Amino acid sequence: PRTWVPPTRNMDLPGPAPIKTQYFDQTDIDRLVRVARMLDQRWRRMPALIQVAFSTGLRAGNLRELRWEHIDLDKGVINVERTKNGHPIVSVLSGPARAELAALTQPKVGGLVFCNRNGGPYHWRKLWQRVTAEAGYDGWNFHLLRHSCGSVLASAGVGQAAIMEAMNHRTLHASRRYMHLNVAARSEIVARVFG
Repeated sequence: PRTWVPPTRNMDLPGPAPIKTQYFDQTDIDRLVRVARMLDQRWRRMPALIQVAFSTGLRAGNLRELRWEHIDLDKGVINVERTKNGHPIVSVLSGPARAELAALTQPKVGGLVFCNRNGGPYHWRKLWQRVTAEAGYDGWNFHLLRHSCGSVLASAGVGQAAIMEAMNHRTLHASRRYMHLNVAARSEIVARVFG
């Protein structure tokens, strides 16, 4: 009816959500890998998983489905045929990620990289929780490795278009969340314009 008044009228509503700045940097990753080496005595793939996830920004689902045939260690790339948004991507591996993958045993042709004993997908959630808790990052979820990739790229001065490409974003909005960390690019612009 015309006389209806919304119950939120004249209420102070919360403002926009604060920008989340919690992410791993290279020092944190080194610490996680050291702890993973100590705790992961059975599966022995968590250090590689951490390095690959951090340096490529691949989603957990893509990593679970990753097969050895998708990896070219000589070129240092991973070819992901099917992603969340339906577009294939090529992710470049960092030196540490390449070394970790090269150290893994390749069970069979066409097999999963991060597989369980039977060759199926390994569910690493509990192991991840143990590693993060022991390393001092209790409650930090695995998806933060993806956000950390974008955050570290932006902190290093990488532009938004390159971050979009590296992380397979389809919109500027998706990669915008990292740009507040790109101080180097803003410093260059201010120095060029204002001296």
